[in-house]
Amino acid sequence: MLSDSRLPADPQLLTVDRTPWSQSPLVYTVRGDHLHPIISGNKWFKLLPWLQRVCQLGVRQLVSVGGAYSNHLHALAYAGWVLGVFTTGLVRGPEPGVWSATLRDCQRWGMTLVFLERDHYRLRGTAEFEQWACPDESSLFIPEGGWSSEAIDGSAHWWRLAGDDLDALICPVGSGTTLAGLAKAAPPGTRVIGVPVYRDPGQYIDLIGKLAESGVTPEQYELWTGHAGRGFGKATDSQTAFITQFEQREGIELDPVYTSKVFLALEQRLADEPELRQQRLGILHTGGLQGRR
Repeated sequence: MLSDSRLPADPQLLTVDRTPWSQSPLVYTVRGDHLHPIISGNKWFKLLPWLQRVCQLGVRQLVSVGGAYSNHLHALAYAGWVLGVFTTGLVRGPEPGVWSATLRDCQRWGMTLVFLERDHYRLRGTAEFEQWACPDESSLFIPEGGWSSEAIDGSAHWWRLAGDDLDALICPVGSGTTLAGLAKAAPPGTRVIGVPVYRDPGQYIDLIGKLAESGVTPEQYELWTGHAGRGFGKATDSQTAFITQFEQREGIELDPVYTSKVFLALEQRLADEPELRQQRLGILHTGGLQGRR
């Protein structure tokens, strides 16, 4: 394991960390936001296997992709800075006139930022793109969002924070990595529910297929769809109002891209399905609070 004190703790040392909701005492926030002030929540669990490979293989550079507000690139840049490994971020779209706080942090931690036209960025899932991004063995390409068999296995560490006594555990779905890791390692009797934070007119067929390829069958999870609002990274007025109301009520900060949509989805489901209030429910706080900026 990586033992630098500037990184989050070894997952093997983690214990249950969850906070009950004030108005629904059987609903618990699983506190991934407590893991670390910079690499919080699922980003640590997904990055850790890659960072271990760096140490084992002597890789000199890590390359990955993401948007201008990417929590993934932000965490990767910091980890690379701590470990003394070069990092490159391939950023979706032309260089903005004003850089986001996320990009400024990445640059401060030594990440080389390369801005890609969207047509080029769309090729990011192909072998040709990976070969272009990492032309030699000294560099290692990390897929968007960290999606990989290693990161899926790393996401199973969430259960150390969540515990094994829940009826269901609910998580946001972006790349699907966290959902896959939870489903594969779920304790007996605990349902795993994913809430996509992006809209998909294809009814998430690609996501379901990707999960199946990783060994996760539809029987191992549920999807609560229809809660993405205007789409990925876009908040409706009701979602923005919910963030303020929830934070005042519970004293827990939410990020606008992932957690706010999932927490609102659960609150709506609790209102529409009273039987849920009789179940012990956990909901992942996946961190990402740097995105509030």
